[in-house]
Amino acid sequence: MGALLYGFRRPDGGIGIRNYVAVIAVMDNSSPTVRRIASSVRDGIALAPGAGRGLMGEDWAQHVRTLIGLGTNPNVAGAVVVSLEPESARLVGDGIARTGRPVESIALQDVGGTVKATEAGIRAATDIASSIAGGTRVPLPWSELVVGVECGGSDGSSGIVGNPATGIMADRVVQRGGTVIMSEPIEIVGGEHLLAKRAKNEEVARRLYDAVNRCVNYSREVGVDPFKANPGPDNIAGGLSTIEEKALGAIKKGGASTLNEVVNHSVRPTEKGLVLMDAPAAAVENLTALAAGGTHLILFSTGRGSPAGNPVAPTLKISGNPFTVRIMHDNIDVDLSAVMTGGLSLERAADLIEAEMVAVCNGKATRADLLGEVEVAVSRTLRTL
Repeated sequence: MGALLYGFRRPDGGIGIRNYVAVIAVMDNSSPTVRRIASSVRDGIALAPGAGRGLMGEDWAQHVRTLIGLGTNPNVAGAVVVSLEPESARLVGDGIARTGRPVESIALQDVGGTVKATEAGIRAATDIASSIAGGTRVPLPWSELVVGVECGGSDGSSGIVGNPATGIMADRVVQRGGTVIMSEPIEIVGGEHLLAKRAKNEEVARRLYDAVNRCVNYSREVGVDPFKANPGPDNIAGGLSTIEEKALGAIKKGGASTLNEVVNHSVRPTEKGLVLMDAPAAAVENLTALAAGGTHLILFSTGRGSPAGNPVAPTLKISGNPFTVRIMHDNIDVDLSAVMTGGLSLERAADLIEAEMVAVCNGKATRADLLGEVEVAVSRTLRTL
């Protein structure tokens, strides 16, 4: 049933593999203050996605939902929320507080500017960090684990090494009762019918097709042919020829399990097993959506290489491309290049992913964490006015 995992119990019953104090900027004009606060407190992480002003309708709803999702991720023990004015700070802060986590909301205009807000934020974050210091790790059942799967910088090795090995690991998580969230519907265009065959029922299949069709239709509305714009130049340089070929590889990272649910951007699944999230493929945006959806960690398969990680959900970089593993060594956590060069089986490659994944769950830092290659960005759905 897999190695033992350990984490920190939360007031809402969840268990996190980290004990972070999240310092969250609701608006871009509070981002510098948030970074100063987070850098002053141990285990403080700055979540400063930019924007946050002039947003309307679903754009504003998605922005708030994502920030609350990040602040209530199992890896977050408490939060300091900073905004220009009090209403938006309270909106996000109250959403996080409903899970029982300690939260402090700060408005720059109320406290008298950024210097005083920084001082108040450091005190609040220090109090939260002090209250959770020395927390004892408790067993984290695999059935409670939520894993995100992502691929980026795809090439010829992605569909035959990195993604299939990640998919085998995804199936292991599902078989042990856990949850796997894949996303990027634009990346499965041309292969969506294959994933739809694995849908739990017709409603799940319909929602899958809806997510894919939205991507295709929007591309055409803005004058882009998705079948010519994808694969991108780096994918083509890496040996991919068509959008269908790219889709076949992308689908592999979700394994072969039944697709149980399709959820919107940054929404927590209500089903266990394999879930699809309707979120953009751009790495930082997608990692943010996955983390807001409650992932404990993210398995990121990359052929050409990518440094992107997430500050909330530790992100493991996996590559089966010998050239990429060599030239981007500093950014790769799991080297699967021996599948191509040394006869390593895909099953054994998945063992390597699992070993590193267990180590990260139990406290080991990823390369992205060590290098500070972590960022958040909330996807936009409309124009900002």
